[in-house]
Amino acid sequence: LVLTAEGALDRQTPRGKVPAEVARRAKLHGRPVLALAGTLGEGAHDVPGVDACHGILPAPMALADALLRASELLTDATERALRMILLGSRLPGRTDRAVLAGPPAQAPAAEVASVAEAVSAAEAVSGTQRPSSVR
Repeated sequence: LVLTAEGALDRQTPRGKVPAEVARRAKLHGRPVLALAGTLGEGAHDVPGVDACHGILPAPMALADALLRASELLTDATERALRMILLGSRLPGRTDRAVLAGPPAQAPAAEVASVAEAVSAAEAVSGTQRPSSVR
């Protein structure tokens, strides 16, 4: 899985924005692409090579607030997205994975560690780190 992010995904994205090039290169290696963005504009869901896109704002907010909190919002959105992907990989009826041991609500330690590692990487890139009580 390749994650990329941009302030706005829209019909201009394929015309030179970084997520379009990231998606193109990821596809050369057969990797799915998730794009996160502050704004999903017209054409956001039609960017070639991007398999899914998701906005990072958890609720409507003023642009100034979103810009001030961009690192935090991106880190939180990355964690939410990875948790959704993890959940999807554990849905009943999937044939491409071994059946999980233990109760369905409990993820294997390796998967939880993968989410934690990905969130830590997002924090390192964004310069944001949440208190350990939030992790």
